[in-house]
Amino acid sequence: MSRTADTIQSHLYQAFLHGHATDVSLRVRASASWQATYRLHRVILIQAGFFNALFTAGWGESLKSDEIDIIFDDTNITRAAFELCIARLYGGGPPLHIFPSLIPSTAKPLTSNFPFTSVDLHPETPPGHHPGTPRFLLSLLATSVYLSIPSLAAHALSSILSTMGPYTVLQYLDFALGKPIGPIDADWNEPEAAVGLENLAQLLPDEGGSLHSIDTEDIPPEKEFHYGAMSDKIGEAAACWLVRWAPDMLAFEEHKAGIGIAEPALSRRRVKPELAAPDYSAVPTIWDCGGLSVKWVCALISADTLFVQGGREVHGERARYDFARSVVELRRRHGILPDEEEAWKVLFAEGIYYCHMSMEDVITLSKDSSPTTKQPFVSIAVLQAAHWQSSLMRQHITARPASSSFETRPAPAPSPGSPVQREKELGITQTTAEIRARLAAADPSLEQTGPYYLVAADSSVRIGDNGSSVHAPSVDGVPLSMDELFTTTFTPSTSPTTPRPAPPNTLMRPSSGEANFFGIQTRRYTARGCIAADPAGTARWTLHPPFRFAAEFWDAEALPEKARLYSHTVWCGGSLFNAYVQVVRKKGAVQLGIYLHRQSTLDIPGASGPRGETPTLQLAAVPRPRMGSLIGGQEQTRTHTRGPSLPAIVAPPASPAHYSPSIHPPTRSTTPLSAVSSSLPSSTSFSSALTHHASGYSLQPSAPPTAPYRDPRPSVSAYFTISCASATGASQTRFASAPDVFSVSQSWGWKSSSLRTEEYIEVGEGAEASAGTRGREVSLRACVVLGLV
Repeated sequence: MSRTADTIQSHLYQAFLHGHATDVSLRVRASASWQATYRLHRVILIQAGFFNALFTAGWGESLKSDEIDIIFDDTNITRAAFELCIARLYGGGPPLHIFPSLIPSTAKPLTSNFPFTSVDLHPETPPGHHPGTPRFLLSLLATSVYLSIPSLAAHALSSILSTMGPYTVLQYLDFALGKPIGPIDADWNEPEAAVGLENLAQLLPDEGGSLHSIDTEDIPPEKEFHYGAMSDKIGEAAACWLVRWAPDMLAFEEHKAGIGIAEPALSRRRVKPELAAPDYSAVPTIWDCGGLSVKWVCALISADTLFVQGGREVHGERARYDFARSVVELRRRHGILPDEEEAWKVLFAEGIYYCHMSMEDVITLSKDSSPTTKQPFVSIAVLQAAHWQSSLMRQHITARPASSSFETRPAPAPSPGSPVQREKELGITQTTAEIRARLAAADPSLEQTGPYYLVAADSSVRIGDNGSSVHAPSVDGVPLSMDELFTTTFTPSTSPTTPRPAPPNTLMRPSSGEANFFGIQTRRYTARGCIAADPAGTARWTLHPPFRFAAEFWDAEALPEKARLYSHTVWCGGSLFNAYVQVVRKKGAVQLGIYLHRQSTLDIPGASGPRGETPTLQLAAVPRPRMGSLIGGQEQTRTHTRGPSLPAIVAPPASPAHYSPSIHPPTRSTTPLSAVSSSLPSSTSFSSALTHHASGYSLQPSAPPTAPYRDPRPSVSAYFTISCASATGASQTRFASAPDVFSVSQSWGWKSSSLRTEEYIEVGEGAEASAGTRGREVSLRACVVLGLV
């Protein structure tokens, strides 16, 4: 801005502050909570869409008077937010102060003060700044949307998303659900008027009547206010945060209630010896009574993207059951409510897939009763039905004739739906067209079968996105419009590669809103529901629920290029699976790859674990050396590069003495013998990588999971979804794959920069030298949904 422009802007702002040369007086009343007169200038006000329409559209002729009465029927519009919006139109107003104690970071993902009281949650605001409290940010968003000031709305939305944390998540979620922001919280010391603009308004007495308004519609007493895509984005961010931090927050709340057994894992890692013990009284209520509604508790616990691990030996659905049990018992301490008990019954019957539990676990659960009600959490009928479903799947898998010859290396991946791929399938899916035909034939058994589960199609989406769509101005300097600000929320994740066409139906790209819990709801369909959801009739469905497990990867920045960091290994339908991450660094650019891997039973890799929490004392058996790269099919370029993984770092022939007894040997490919890959490192580079491995990250001891039976087929067909949470939890990238063929030791997945690589890995020059030194407290958490077809 030139000096002349600065002078003009300063002149206009001074005229605003002192009421000089005004040509319009706005008499404003906001839902009877405040009313005042403001002397302003039309030429400045018309920058806002609301005033531009007011002064130049159909009301122009009727509003030539110098005095205009306006009623804001939105209870979320406060005096301070309105005054700040007007001040911004004049190019001034107090700067906002966003409290650092509300901003999560990779070093302190649950904010700097959680759960300690050594950091004041309500610190002082610097002089001349307006406190950016959560309530004020929500009011600023509501006001700027109402007045149609997109740049300010984008700034408010970005500030809200960047302060999503344990002390704000429920307040933000309530706002997204249409609940009013409520009165000022005295603890925040939030002023009524905008700081520095206290004398701008001429307050009017409450005359007990109503002012003439452009909109004379009666206002219902409990009216809810939604802001379209703006509300949805906040709701998505809150839902993403809740599913990522669910186990951590429950552990803290149990300690607050005095029923915790051990220190929460996050607390153990973060509390320094010189600091006092955490004060659990400061922990906010989320899962307990007074926090989430019962409806939301059930939706979150049932969600495929709920990150929950019960311990080193407890994963998947058993961990989910234990989590649900803990939440229900935490809330039952306050009394037994009939409505809640009905919801818990449905939760335990439908939200947990018992068919993926071991028989030992099923027997244990059949004897498990609530300490409060003395009643079982899940009925014996539900467990028996799950056992029957599990037996049917076993029959489908083990009764099929085995291949006459063992495949010594993975074959190229057949195209989805091809005869070659169909030969590797179990034949347990139906298309929508087939279900429709059975309904038309009045098949009496169809209405009694179900629920149906959708077989994934190729897609990639991001929810809770706080990327460029909420920032202004745009790259080319053109101001953001309200239409751009109200873009669709369930945003497809994109990259510079050629965009992939959208699937023929929208089942994998549903709209996100309150109806589907902002994108985290797990859907169960009836036969008629399948037809209604897929009019084209091309989607595939299965009666067998998918297998779900959580994967966590620590200290990815210490991972040498092309080496793999594995999750724990799980058993699903006669095969072993795990997930792993790989890092690709090329000329300063970093991509993070995440893959689903069908694991060989010969050498189970150690799972990634946090440094310093669980010492790794067990040295896993060193398998015989194998050489070669992992070939998983033809490389495919899509929105994200989805295809086989890069070669893993493998060990040349060496004795076990090269491995420190406190770590697991480096992870490796278990592909059968093949030609040596030119991309494999030399023994020198391998030794360097091993040292970096030993100092950079920790592995838990390897242990094969319980395997009731083995799938004799060398190749299986499976669909899967991998949902990766951002480091602080306010967004989530979700990759879904149509059925792919997995041979033993074969992987399918994605590498992409859209995983917000910088949150987990040092990006830029000198990144490798500084790996492992940044003191992060966050891990990459992913939820995997896997279904055999």
